[in-house]
Amino acid sequence: MQPRQGKPPDAVSQLFEGLSRCRASLPENERWRIAGIIQQESHRYGYDPLFVLAMVEVESQCLPTARSHKGAVGLIQLKPSTARAMADDAGIRWHGPQMLKRPLFNVQLGLHYLRQLEDQFRNRSLAMAAYNLGPARVARMPRQRAEQAGYVRKIMTRYADLQAQSVGSS
Repeated sequence: MQPRQGKPPDAVSQLFEGLSRCRASLPENERWRIAGIIQQESHRYGYDPLFVLAMVEVESQCLPTARSHKGAVGLIQLKPSTARAMADDAGIRWHGPQMLKRPLFNVQLGLHYLRQLEDQFRNRSLAMAAYNLGPARVARMPRQRAEQAGYVRKIMTRYADLQAQSVGSS
């Protein structure tokens, strides 16, 4: 989908394009649906949608059914035990781990968890490290080491790339 001549692309179109570069094998309607979910939930939790897209790319390579070797599932990789706790906290009815393969629930619960970690650590980099390594582990780490964790650097590098692409396309 090309933006109309002379107008910058809208945010959902930019997310769709990012998802197309990340996982072009997803059906087009699924990419549009996921782009809309990222846009909606990013704003709901106070994040830049491009930051959330960077997380999705790093976590799952944009595959809603991704599963890690540690048992995390979905676009923004969550372990079922963490997701269940987040669902309870957010007032979302939990129907089991299969929910994590549904983009809306996965992104909602993942961003709810990240927001909770950010409130706890008062620092986005530390929250991201805690999302990946666990909050107890990050609480014991030297602050600078946690802020410079490979996971944090990967997401922030991808986020900067997406921002640069966004500026270049407008």
